[in-house]
Amino acid sequence: MVPIPLSVLNIPAATGRRLVAIARYYRDFYAELQRGGHELYRMTQLGAWAASRASHVYFFFKSVDLSSCKLFLDLGSGDGIVSCVAALFTRSMGIEIDADLCCIARRASLDLGLGHRVTFVCGDYLDHRMDRADCLYLYPDKPFDRLAERLSSWNGTLLVYGPHLPPHRLRAVGMLRCGREQMALYMNVP
Repeated sequence: MVPIPLSVLNIPAATGRRLVAIARYYRDFYAELQRGGHELYRMTQLGAWAASRASHVYFFFKSVDLSSCKLFLDLGSGDGIVSCVAALFTRSMGIEIDADLCCIARRASLDLGLGHRVTFVCGDYLDHRMDRADCLYLYPDKPFDRLAERLSSWNGTLLVYGPHLPPHRLRAVGMLRCGREQMALYMNVP
């Protein structure tokens, strides 16, 4: 699928330049991976990593007004593209179990001049405090009921990218679409 043209996103000029820089950086990174015979998908210790498109992620974050959040956590942040796009809106942190992917994400945030807005932690996100964030993001490759259990008293919004099995204990409060891509918004059931 082709990324949506940035011109249709109605982005302020400075943010647009940063988004273009992120999109180019990761486009070049993905092209280099493919030239080396690697896929844009691979298994980590706890799940799968897959590449994302900066323009789609930006569209979803703009649609949910991510700038109203104080702290965004990207759970299983992979190569860091989602955390870097989130940093255009708010303070962002990515948590990734795969040390190589975590290093790639850290390097990208520094190369893109986003080190002051985004940080990366290497580890299992279930071992970290998530309650300090008001927005969590997940691109799941399997059911995530263990995460939903951990969020039983949390009052934020969980953004879930792609098709997935809905979690028990959380209530869907919205669904966004961008072409064939989708993102569901969840909150705790009162």
